[in-house]
Amino acid sequence: MIIGITGPIAAGKSVVAAYLRTKGFEGYVYSDILRTEAKRWNIEETRENLQKLGNRLKQRSGNPAILSKKLLALIHSGRTVVDGIRTVDEIQELRKGKDVLIWGIVAPPRIRFRRLFLRKREGDPKSYSQFKHIDNAENRGKTKGQNINACLQAVDALIDNRGTIEELYHEVDSLLSSLK
Repeated sequence: MIIGITGPIAAGKSVVAAYLRTKGFEGYVYSDILRTEAKRWNIEETRENLQKLGNRLKQRSGNPAILSKKLLALIHSGRTVVDGIRTVDEIQELRKGKDVLIWGIVAPPRIRFRRLFLRKREGDPKSYSQFKHIDNAENRGKTKGQNINACLQAVDALIDNRGTIEELYHEVDSLLSSLK
């Protein structure tokens, strides 16, 4: 089983992926493929640079779903979570794997900005206006190679992560138990 995770910035995708790893899932992150390539080419690993690199990889390969193709080649476990899907092409390619489900994680913008601000990740926007600009571009497909809203229309399950971490874990557990 492969669970692919999509959603807007700071919605809780990596939290869900980390929780699934505690449940025995092997885990991969789409941006890790880009970070590996960035190191190889000595490119600074900023959000903007990784987005440009992803677009360049897609263009050079002629495959808009090259990241999913690369991830599918890495998967060894029967239970895997892949975090950070950004396009419907990537979802379609991932679905070529065996027993694939796509989960969307969402939360209101103010909650996501507060989480983003608290996580203090390098390259994250520092103001709410910067956050909204990036969020709107990524969600609506204005950033080349990203269209989170379209991805959310293609999910098998949608998790509203506006509550506590315990509520999020409960929702994930409920989804997992419904699969058995």
